Amino acid sequence: MAKVGPFIIDPKAGGYCRMTLDSGEKILVNHDKGGFKGGRLTIEVSKFLGLSGAQVFHCDLDSPEGKAAIAQLTGDSRMGSVEGTPLGAFVAYIKDCRSVADVKTKCTALVSGG
Repeated sequence: MAKVGPFIIDPKAGGYCRMTLDSGEKILVNHDKGGFKGGRLTIEVSKFLGLSGAQVFHCDLDSPEGKAAIAQLTGDSRMGSVEGTPLGAFVAYIKDCRSVADVKTKCTALVSGG
């Protein structure tokens, strides 16, 4: 299981969480709005010194696909909990992924309805 770092939240700038996958790859899960709002969620591979690198997934949470994905991920979550937010829901969804390739496959299947 991935090592999940702390959730860093700024109500004005959004939130993010760094994760280290079993493969040793480091990713950054970022929600540009933070909280329960729509916006854009991205997952990027972290490079040297934690700087963001290549984007492996993005989701417009205001699109029909994004709304469906969030509804699926947060359906059983308690409102007000971390898992009830887009950032927390996506982190919980991918924490069992072993590699960046697994993350990409799992997230793509989620938004495509698979």
